[in-house]
Formats: sequence, structure tokens, C-alpha cells
Amino acid sequence: MANVSRIIRPEPILFVLWANELIQFVWSPPVLQTAAGWLMIVFVVLSLPRIRRGTVYLCVPLAVLTAGLTLNFDQAAGVMRGFQDAAVFMAFFGSIVLLRTLADRRPEISRARDLFTSLRTEQINGAFLVGAHVIGSILVIGVMAILAPVLKHDADALIRRRAAEVSQRGMCLAPLWSPFWIASAFATQQLPGVPAWEIMSLGLAMAAIGMVLAHIMYARDVGLSDLWRALLGFAPIVPTVALCAALITGLSAVAGLSTLKALIATIPFLAVLTLIAASMATLRAVTTETWRGSSRISDEIIVVTAALVLGRVSQVAIGEIGIGETVAALTIPTWGVIASVIFIVTLASLVGIHQLVSMIVVLVIVVPLDTGVNDTILMEAALIGWAFASMIGLTAVSTATASAMFGVPRIQLIFGPNLAFAAVFGALSVLLLSLVNSLFFAA
Repeated sequence: MANVSRIIRPEPILFVLWANELIQFVWSPPVLQTAAGWLMIVFVVLSLPRIRRGTVYLCVPLAVLTAGLTLNFDQAAGVMRGFQDAAVFMAFFGSIVLLRTLADRRPEISRARDLFTSLRTEQINGAFLVGAHVIGSILVIGVMAILAPVLKHDADALIRRRAAEVSQRGMCLAPLWSPFWIASAFATQQLPGVPAWEIMSLGLAMAAIGMVLAHIMYARDVGLSDLWRALLGFAPIVPTVALCAALITGLSAVAGLSTLKALIATIPFLAVLTLIAASMATLRAVTTETWRGSSRISDEIIVVTAALVLGRVSQVAIGEIGIGETVAALTIPTWGVIASVIFIVTLASLVGIHQLVSMIVVLVIVVPLDTGVNDTILMEAALIGWAFASMIGLTAVSTATASAMFGVPRIQLIFGPNLAFAAVFGALSVLLLSLVNSLFFAA
């Protein structure tokens, strides 16, 4: 098997599926949808010898549970639909890899990196909070590779821990609005009717409140002038982020595409515009880096696929068992529904359940119910839960990355100030989202 995996690689399938999804935006015959499902199965099989041990530990229980539900409820068709659902995420990950490759070559990113070298020690935490959020909205966990080297090599354990915590705090508020996070893509898959402009506008407002709260809770010794200076330092990046967000939102509104599909269509278009006047050397470099990047995302794709297949099978199982009716009979108030979505996803992450799994189970149960919570509010609640799970989750990739990059034990990042921040901001989010729901979305 190992010898075969060295010869037959899964990367070409990613690019075939990427092209297949782009074609389906304008022409979607059943044969292309069927082919996407089978190609996803082939991709998973070819990727198995390459995935990390932690991914195996996470996915084996999901696969066993899926198999049990499939046999019990005769859901072989649901399994195939799950693989077809996962195909669109191949295109999403391909777009994100391409975006990161292009971003690494943008002068705005280099200028942002240079900003930190000129800051005083007391300014760094404020700058890390803002920088992790702004850069992390595009590069996701790749922002850690920019921030961690800024610290001096002889920085003590306390300085490194605070820098890691504040970076996690800023970066993990980005999925509240950024379409470049898998969280937004995953939630959109479950709630496709939510307009991109609504979730991004609401998410930006919630993220801004979270940033202010984080500053008040942990950086009151950093003056507003210092924080403003940090914000100005990231000014070159803001237009790029705003342009990408505006194009995705506009395409979603005009073409009627979900946020996920609008992103998939927009990023290659921007890449062509960026590279149209580039040299052959740059084109070769971008192509090579995109290919290499595609070989490093098999784990994420397999986890997403396992969760989506489980979700498809669970939809039927939950209906047959009657869990939805049981929850509906409880007559939970709207604030209780919002709180449940946020804190179930968060608490599940503290016992090692990945947010992909907890989010899909929660949404599968809640979405069909008449809870009085608008889908936009429901999606934002799920994204906040995802943000907290990324910030303090035992199995979160972002927690593991911050731990490795800053040299801080993961357990300290989980059971530390960010846990208190999640509790306070979570309670505030329930209040604010309930208020927005009653003011703007009440029937």
C-alpha cells in the first residue's frame, strides 16, 4: 500500500474536483455530481497512508458510528451524498492554498511583519491581538508563522505564553465573519440560505466587540494610542481583505451563490488578475507552492469528509429516533437555543470532540426546528462556538499550532485566560444575538 501511495498520489484528484466544482457553477448534470462522490472516495483511500495518527484517532470513531447508523437505518445513499457534499470542500481548500501562496508574496504582509520589530514590549500584546485577527482572517493559522518569530529568542516563558494567548484570542475571533475559515464554509453548507452580507456584517460587529472585550480584560495597561498605532500598521492589509470580502459578498448576492461557492469562484479569478503580468519565474513558484500546499491538507479534508458523511446519515437517524421532536417539546426560549449552540460546541471541544462533529450534530438537530431563531443568528452562534473551540479545544489545530510555534504547553493555552474570555464573551454573545434576533429578525 505504501509503495502504491508513493506512485499514485491524491493531489491530482484535488485539482480535478476543484475544476469539477467550478464547472458545476454554470452546468451541473447528475453525472458530474456522481463523479465527484466517487472521486472523493478515491481521494480518501489514497490519502489514508499519509494522514497523521491524530487524524486516525479522530476519524475512526466517526467512521464506526457512521457505519453503525448506515446499517441500522439503511443509509448507503446518505453516505454517497456525504461524499458528494465533501467534494465542494476540495475546491474550498484548493482556493485557500492558492490564497495563502499569493498572500505570502504580497508586500502588505511583509510590511505587517516589519511593524512588530519597531514596537515596544508593552505594545506587542495589543499589536498581536489586532495582527492575529487581521492577518488571520486571510491566512488562518498561517498567521502564527508571522507572529511567533517576532519574539526575541531569549523571551521568557511568561512573555511567550501571553503572546500565544493573545494571538489565539485575536485569530480565533476571525471565523465570526471571515469567509476564508473552514468554519464559515462548513456552516454555510448546513445553512445555505443565509446571505453572505448578513453573516459577514453581523460577524464583523461581534468580532469587534470581542476584540474590545479582550483589550479591556487583558490589555488595559496598553493605551488606546498604542492600540491605534497597531491598527494603523495594518492599514496596508485592510484594503486587500476588504476587496476580497466585497467581491465574495457581491458575487454571492448577484449570482445567488452561497458564501462557500462564491469564495471558490472568486479566489481563482483574483489569482489570474494578480499573476497576469507576473514573470514566468513567479508563475512557476506559485504553481509549485500551490501543489506542495495541496499535499499538506489531506488530514483536514478527511476530517471534513468524515463529519459530512456522518452528518448526512445522522439527519435520517435523528429523525427516526425522534431527537428533534424531543428537543422541540422542551420549548426552549430563543436565548436558550443560542446559548445551547454556542456552549455545546465549546464544551464538546474541552472533552476532545472536534468542532466539525459537534457543529454538524447541533445544526442537524436545531435547523429543522421552529425555534424562533433566525438562520443568520443561528449561523453566527455556531461560528462563535467554533471560535471558542478553536481557541481552547483539546483537538483544535490552532491550539496545537500556537503551542508549537510559541513553545507553550497546550494545556496552559486551554486552561488559562482564554477559557475565562470564552465564558464572558459567550455570555455577552448570547445577550447580543438574542437582542439582534428580536429587533431585526422577529416574525
